[in-house]
Formats: sequence, C-alpha cells, structure tokens
Amino acid sequence: MAGRRTALKAGLLLPLPRAAGAYDPAGTVLAAAGTLPLILTVPHDGADALGWIAARTRGAVVRDVGTRSLAERVASVLERRTGRRPYLVVALFSRRYLDANRPEQDAMESPDALPAYRAYHDRVAAFVSELRAAFPAGALLLDVHGQGDEPGTTFRGTRGGLTTKALLDRHGIAALQGDGSLIGLIAAKGYTVHPAVGSDDLREDRRFAGGHTVATYGSHRPDGIDAIQLEFGRQHRADPRLPEDLGDALLAFMSQYGLLPR
Repeated sequence: MAGRRTALKAGLLLPLPRAAGAYDPAGTVLAAAGTLPLILTVPHDGADALGWIAARTRGAVVRDVGTRSLAERVASVLERRTGRRPYLVVALFSRRYLDANRPEQDAMESPDALPAYRAYHDRVAAFVSELRAAFPAGALLLDVHGQGDEPGTTFRGTRGGLTTKALLDRHGIAALQGDGSLIGLIAAKGYTVHPAVGSDDLREDRRFAGGHTVATYGSHRPDGIDAIQLEFGRQHRADPRLPEDLGDALLAFMSQYGLLPR
C-alpha cells in the first residue's frame, strides 16, 4: 500500500500536458515557390485541427471543398504548358478554427490560432515581395474560393477593381472584364461568370466582392500586386474540365497583358 501511495505521489510530479492549442505553426501551411509571376492562394480547403483549440462559434466555417485540388491541378497544367510553375500557398487548417481570409481581429476566437494565421500570411507576403522583385512588369495573385449559393456561377472579387489598380491603369477596364480578361476567358469556355463580360460597371456581387487577402496584397497598395478572388460555384468545381480550362485562361490572360516571362 505504501508503495502505491509513493507511485501516486510521483505521478503528481510528472510534467503537465502541453497547453491546449499547442501545435507547430510551420505545419499548418503548404507553401511552394514557383517560377511564374503568379501566386495561387487557397485559404478555405483545409481540414486539420489546430491542437486542441475549440471550433469558432461565429462567422462562416464551411469548407471550400475542392479548391486545393483545383489550385494544385492548375499549377500542374501551367507547368506542362510552360515548363514553369506558379507559387502556391494553401492553408491546411480548417476554417472551423481559423479563417485566413479575414483581418486578424476577426479571423479567430482563440489567441492560440494566431501563430497559424501569421504563418499563412507571412508566406503570402514573402512570395508577393519576391514576385515584385523578380517580375517588375507585373504579377498576379489569384485567391481560389468556392461557393454554393449559386452553384452554376463563378464570381470575381476585386473590390470593384480596387485590387487590380495597376492592371486597370495600364490596360483599362477591358483587362478586367472584357473578352480577354480572366473572367472573359473563363466565360468563353462555357462557364457562367459575374460580373457580366463586356460590362462597363465594375461593381461586383457584395457576397463575393473580395476579401482580406486581395485587399491586403492587391496593387492598390504600394507593396502589392494585382489580386483577383474567384469564387467557383459548386457545379464548376465538380466539372473535370475546370483545371485545364482555368489553366488555359490564365495563360492567355498573362500572355495578352505581358505577364509571361520571355
């Protein structure tokens, strides 16, 4: 009996478990440098928990299923077509715990999620800086999302053209929503898009008009690049042609507006 009491007392002296929420921030983000003046960001297709952090009780928590696969397959299409790959940043953590497409004060409910948030944005910011230095003629950030409100439509978000200020200054409104724009080229593949191609009105659907990522890294900022958010409808994401079609649209767009390296 005395031996058992000694064992119990010894047990009380064992190290306590690590604090709730402990995890390795570096392991919460997939990031790969590229050789094209293009970065694909994917904030909402992660499934991983952040240690023992409780799920958020406010804000959207729905996963944008298929957006990581879409970005990775587009990267492979571009490499096959050009021999070069885009930059890629993917949040591996679930949106249930942290929303990387929100300002820091709105993105989380537990301060333990902050290291993961900063790991994601530190990587995006570093790649944007690298792109600006390597490609002074311009570069593009494409923030890849999914939505189910209108499954047969893909929505563009640039905050009414704000986050593509450099593109508009150089080439005018046709570069954003003409036939040779990114949404124009996607529409030409048979996908319904919003805003309408050819419109002179830059207003976008308020639900999908561009979130924190494009607002933070867009070309309206002195240290930014042109940034476009695309919200792919569920039916579009389910279409097996989409990665090839989007890859082709990106190549045509980048070629037309001088963004492909010679």
